[in-house]
Amino acid sequence: MGRLTPRRGQLGVVVLAVVAAVLVAVFAGPNVLAGSPREIAAADLGATALAELGKLDDLRLRGTLDTDGGIALGVDVVALATGETTATVTDGAGGIATFVAIDDQVVVNANNAWWLNTVPVYAHQIAGKWVKATDDMGFPIGMLSALSGKRLRELVTGDDWTAQPTVYVDGTSAVALSPRGSPWTIYYATEGGPRLLGLGGPLAASGQKLRGKQATNFPHALVSASGVDDPCKERTTRALTDAKQQAATAPAPPPLPEPGHGPDISVTVLPTGTCTTPSCPTPVEIRNAGDEAATGMVSVSSTSGGGGAQPITVAAGQTAQQVFQVVNPAWTCTQTCTRPYTVSAFAQVTAIAGADLDTGKRLYDRGLDPSRPIPLKPEIAGPDVNAAIDRLATPGPAVAGFAKQVDPLLDDVLDLVRKAGDARLLSLLTVLAKHPAIAVAADAPSPAIALGRAAVKGKGAERLAARQALSLLAGLAQEGGRPPNTLRVDKELIVDTHAKRVYSIASVTNPDNRDQRVYDAVDKAIKAFAGVDTTGLAKVLVIDFGDAFPAYGQVQRKVLVDQLSLHNAGGKRLVDLLRDATGEPVVTELMVANKLTRDSVPEGRYVFSADDVRALVHQRPAAAPTAKPKGKDLVYTTPNLEHMLQGDPYDPADPGKQNRGGHAAGAGGPGKTEFPKAWTADDIKDAIAQVVDQGNTIDGQGQPTTSPRSDRNHMNAQVWSWRFLGQATVKGITVELDLYVFQDGVFRNGYPSLRAGGPNTIVDRDKVHVAKSAQLNDQAVFKNPDSPPAAPQINGAKTFPPRYDRDSDTWKYPAVGQDGRPAVDQTGKPVVYETDNAGALVPGAPVPVSGCWP
Repeated sequence: MGRLTPRRGQLGVVVLAVVAAVLVAVFAGPNVLAGSPREIAAADLGATALAELGKLDDLRLRGTLDTDGGIALGVDVVALATGETTATVTDGAGGIATFVAIDDQVVVNANNAWWLNTVPVYAHQIAGKWVKATDDMGFPIGMLSALSGKRLRELVTGDDWTAQPTVYVDGTSAVALSPRGSPWTIYYATEGGPRLLGLGGPLAASGQKLRGKQATNFPHALVSASGVDDPCKERTTRALTDAKQQAATAPAPPPLPEPGHGPDISVTVLPTGTCTTPSCPTPVEIRNAGDEAATGMVSVSSTSGGGGAQPITVAAGQTAQQVFQVVNPAWTCTQTCTRPYTVSAFAQVTAIAGADLDTGKRLYDRGLDPSRPIPLKPEIAGPDVNAAIDRLATPGPAVAGFAKQVDPLLDDVLDLVRKAGDARLLSLLTVLAKHPAIAVAADAPSPAIALGRAAVKGKGAERLAARQALSLLAGLAQEGGRPPNTLRVDKELIVDTHAKRVYSIASVTNPDNRDQRVYDAVDKAIKAFAGVDTTGLAKVLVIDFGDAFPAYGQVQRKVLVDQLSLHNAGGKRLVDLLRDATGEPVVTELMVANKLTRDSVPEGRYVFSADDVRALVHQRPAAAPTAKPKGKDLVYTTPNLEHMLQGDPYDPADPGKQNRGGHAAGAGGPGKTEFPKAWTADDIKDAIAQVVDQGNTIDGQGQPTTSPRSDRNHMNAQVWSWRFLGQATVKGITVELDLYVFQDGVFRNGYPSLRAGGPNTIVDRDKVHVAKSAQLNDQAVFKNPDSPPAAPQINGAKTFPPRYDRDSDTWKYPAVGQDGRPAVDQTGKPVVYETDNAGALVPGAPVPVSGCWP
């Protein structure tokens, strides 16, 4: 199957498009959709979709916008028919901003990291505060004025429609509809009830500019579209109540500094005569040559002691004097003597540089103005910027005495900081620059400099790997309990001496000769481990695929596993790189990142454990085994044991997928039989060993056999497996078990048998809750209903796969939070939606919302 690539607009145009769809059918003709119960003219579908779009006065958009620098921003927009719009935007580096449009006003409240990555000087000034928004703040606010179903319908209307069958990202069969010559596309569901799924087109171009300045370019977007249900509308309305007040009272942001404008202060220590008193009055002249008033602090120090800091306010074009007292070094002389001393002074504008005069003084001593460290980019300023420059430009450990005339390290840092904003990296650099966990070798620069330079200036794979390294370093550094100097970068590897791990990153972006590039990148990353002493360290391989990299960049965990296990580059298999000559894995753990993980998975990466890697590199013997494993040979790996007891972990990037497995009592997996409640995990293992020792094996049809079957493990590696069937008695409870065990004794799965005519007495919902002909006790083998309600009243809210609660006869849907983790309410209690078997919400259950996160 070919993947449908979303249309890209020209530079400076935002494209609103559904998340990547997959082509699944062929056209019957340019204007007719094939494969439906009846052939439907594309024009008819288009008219239906437009009518539905026009009814969406309340609209929600979710997905990503790409900046012109290729950086993806996450967006979550709710636009109400009243003209009020909220947009929550994230930048992938810790930055979060909320934009609210009310009438003709747009206000914004953003955190420190957002401002560092857009307008750094604002981080100190307005982080966490509501201010009026402008187009210079990293998001095209002009688009917010055009978001309504009616307005979008007017833009999309056209003639001569074409239709293209697709499968939507959530698995819904759909059709992509486009008017002839139009940049717009509508995605419309054709099963499970016809409905609008999304649309694509130059959204930003449709909005009226709210301000006169040039907006940031956003050349590409991937966003889904939906209506806003009543609960979400109510929540959004409540959120807007405060925002309305803010829109009326929020101040304008501070003026954006411009080259050649603003305060420009210099300090001169005025000459004095010979001092004959214990304390020498020392006048200092502060001159403001700029065109704006300067309010800040002036600091004076003397080699003899004394001095200090005093506040100053100097009008534009004016001068002011302050007098400081310094120690007279000759005052202790017992006879007449003359002792020289040196007085130095500097000043900084605290509204820009903050109140940290120590950092300001160090920058001043290196020839920098702490109020404007990068003269041609005055907006790149502030205490966090100064701290980053100071720490990054200071060889480690921190040493005294800096070269004022020749300071190449400082030049490198200034160049990096100057360009980091465009790459949305300054927030990560500020974390790494001042974090004590990052070890910096004596007389060597911070490793963040080289990584940052590669992330800003690098091309393709180099840039992607550097961004991954910065993100990984920042995440590790901020772990709770992290000791100082336990993270270092050594020959492109990240070494964690606290957790005893070493990371090597392989990145791939160029699709040319795709398979070979993947192989070469992994080969290089594995060989890099040999460059450092890895004794006692677990090796972690990180593979990072670019967002648009074919076959790997936008696929979920299960698909990635299959592709990695089958990868072949001209006869060279990727799994062969991951094992040594003895068949053992060469790495302990594997992490994989792509667009879906960056958008949806906590920490931005899939993590494959040591058990997963061992399963991935398993080599099946060519000859089928004849000896069956015994109970004493059984090996329980964490993935397989979890598969049997609770089911496979949920993949946040694959929201439509059900958990597979789950047979512990109360696990609630649809259609699954469950072990007796009286059995613990160890009891279940005892029962499994009994059945394996009996040695009764069957084939796929349930007939006795002495031959193993060709199978694949959970990491898609070929294995020989045996299917055992037999009865076991534990705690006086006898149950027939159906088991799968690999040739080497690795246990894969097991559950109470459902064999027709078998000895198990199965208790199910109908017997317990409908006919009430059976009781649910600790000894019962229970079978869950085959499937959850077809149309649960959860309003399309994002949840973990539903589980049946056999005690309450309800289905429970754990809500997923915005970070991909289980959602919790304000008290920290997990948010779980609950319906009856018909799908109706049970009394007292939380009300699901599709347009808002729990």
